[in-house]
Amino acid sequence: TLNTAQGRFTTGMSFDSAGSLYVTNFSANSVSRFNINGNLIGTFGSGYSTPEMIIFDSSHNAWVGNISGGGFRHFDALGNFISAKASGTRVDFMDLQPDQSTMLYTQEGSSILRWDVVNDVALTPFASSLGGNAYALRIRPNGDVLVANGANILRLNSAGAIVQTYDVAGQNSWFAINLAPDGTSFWSADFGTSNVYRIDIASGAVISTFNTGTASSTVFGLAVKGEITVANQLFISVAPKNSTNPINTQHCITATVVNQN
Repeated sequence: TLNTAQGRFTTGMSFDSAGSLYVTNFSANSVSRFNINGNLIGTFGSGYSTPEMIIFDSSHNAWVGNISGGGFRHFDALGNFISAKASGTRVDFMDLQPDQSTMLYTQEGSSILRWDVVNDVALTPFASSLGGNAYALRIRPNGDVLVANGANILRLNSAGAIVQTYDVAGQNSWFAINLAPDGTSFWSADFGTSNVYRIDIASGAVISTFNTGTASSTVFGLAVKGEITVANQLFISVAPKNSTNPINTQHCITATVVNQN
């Protein structure tokens, strides 16, 4: 058990590229950081107003969403403040698209909204009239978006259309969601029952489940180490192994993993 020592409750969490865990202390207006061994390093950044989610961009800088009109706060890897965007806007959960400019975010309503965090302007919603309450969301490498929507979990295509609905009997308060490293499944939790599920994206079948052992209304965030999202993709290039030797027809595959989230 990792304790931020900040009191009250936490919500969103994310791992950085070094395996350190960052946790938003929603009630204490702070972000705590643990190293890869689970040791508390201290707080990260400042100036928060009920922060609920933290993510990382391609430059390993952090974005923190704030509910009480704080918008998005941007920090470098050391926690130094860079800028604030969408001032006065409520931001619950969020994820950054591969252009490193378009942020999808939710406000516990029926829409998934968009904000251009480079030019600091609101964009047209990604999706509207979803029903339920849109909480945590994740963008997949193919552009699909998974969102925990209270009564169920939705998968939307890159155009914002609903293409699949997920649910488990007796679970009606889906809140947290993260992608599994295998790229074919996701994790989600119901804050009403404290049950956590791993679900196959294609079939909707439950792969595994466990209960956190905590009381009702206590599970408000997940983090999966090694999570692969739209901003963490594998780029492959092909080149001849020995172009000067006509006998050697083998090719070398080189893969560069760009860890952007």
